[in-house]
Amino acid sequence: MDALDRVIKPKTKRAKRFLEKREPKLSENIKNAMLIKGGNANTTVTQVLKDVYALKKPYGVLYKKKNITRPFEDQTSLEFFSKKSDCSLFMFGSHNKKRPNNLVIGRMYDYHVLDMIELGIEKFVSLKDIKNSKCPEGTKPMLIFAGDAFDATEDYRRLKSLLIDFFRGPTVSNIRLAGLEYVLHFTALNGKIYFRSYKLLLKKSGCRTPQIELEEMGP
Repeated sequence: MDALDRVIKPKTKRAKRFLEKREPKLSENIKNAMLIKGGNANTTVTQVLKDVYALKKPYGVLYKKKNITRPFEDQTSLEFFSKKSDCSLFMFGSHNKKRPNNLVIGRMYDYHVLDMIELGIEKFVSLKDIKNSKCPEGTKPMLIFAGDAFDATEDYRRLKSLLIDFFRGPTVSNIRLAGLEYVLHFTALNGKIYFRSYKLLLKKSGCRTPQIELEEMGP
């Protein structure tokens, strides 16, 4: 038997749990996302990654050190970090003169890049700049997509699919009304994507169905 055909069994309980976690399953694990900043990431890009990480917790990994890589030219670093952190989603932030405040969002399959889309940040308001209360960590969001463009072209349909994958959170069988706590709203208009995050407030309405109000919480 060749060395490549041998099965190496884990020697510790920790190693065994690690391998079991990565084994194929009928119901796959929740998709984790890694957030990586490039070697020339500026303050805006860094804060965007921190805020998205705050929305994704505990299903995200934030790499604080800068990584000199270009996702569309060489995916080696992304695939390495994907395997290291067991993440199937990624967001890469960078900044330069040709592509200022740049974000690349993508998916992995078997630790290899499946697809990715490049976006540019024009205006950004951080979580910390909006002083309203925030939702608890791990809260599953409601996703709303507005605009006919999301169904008009293949690029927009792929972007919508990617955003759903990135922010959907865990799959649940039942939902209780009190558990609907926040909304992520995406609007496609005039070639741009507008992103808003709202906390959902349930107010007394005098009847069984509560009155719903939205309070912006950022980013």
